Amino acid sequence: MTKQNGILIPLLAISVVFLLGYQGFGWENIFKNTEPIDTTIPLAVSDPLKAEAWTIFQNYLNFAKNHDLAGIRSLSHQISATCNDPLKEKECFTLMDSVYSFAGNLKLSEFKHIQSDERQIIMYTDGPAVAMLYFTRNENDINDIKVLGMRFCFEDEATVGTCVKTDSIKHDLNGNGWWDSVELLFY
Repeated sequence: MTKQNGILIPLLAISVVFLLGYQGFGWENIFKNTEPIDTTIPLAVSDPLKAEAWTIFQNYLNFAKNHDLAGIRSLSHQISATCNDPLKEKECFTLMDSVYSFAGNLKLSEFKHIQSDERQIIMYTDGPAVAMLYFTRNENDINDIKVLGMRFCFEDEATVGTCVKTDSIKHDLNGNGWWDSVELLFY
């Protein structure tokens, strides 16, 4: 039980950050005239979309690790209120550190599944600890991919397959083009 708590508590903490207040990193108006840094890392992956999304995620993590607000902003779909407030720079850096500490050890090879269309991408791992990465795509340029968020879910023998239900991952109940699982991350 202690080992499970050691994993569950940090993952619960990051889920709370993402669900209740994490809105990406960066300051929306301060860095409007800066050019993003290109830190593309080439990967040998058979699925080009998976490789591109993973490269963007790795660049995002690198920006978070280095507290590069302009870089984070260039790769984020949305920006948190904390990181939009110049008076909360320290808190924003703490959020960046948390994201990097939780996601820095994820490996591309663990993400065996990908679902996508012209508006969104979801990559996820197998259980028991399922990691899910969410990305958005620009309607006018589907190659313009942004990080939306990340979630973790735990499965055991009784709940295998409940974290990601592939038959419902692409549901769009309101018909606006955003999958419900992606739209839940918008604020």
